[in-house]
Amino acid sequence: SQLHLQWLLKAYRDLSEKHTFFNHYFDKLAGTDQLRKQIEAGFTEAQIRQSWQKGLKRFRKIRRKYLLYQ
Repeated sequence: SQLHLQWLLKAYRDLSEKHTFFNHYFDKLAGTDQLRKQIEAGFTEAQIRQSWQKGLKRFRKIRRKYLLYQ
């Protein structure tokens, strides 16, 4: 399952008062401020997903040794 970024991106694009879209809790839910900054900068869904790949690759490598079943 994937995070449906298109809804988030559309909601941000369609809002006329963009400064009210994000609150302090958004960064906590996202884990960092990176996603918020990417959305504010106008990144596409593909660009955002691509930015996650290096971290996902590192995570998958680390998690392999903890998997009980393959």
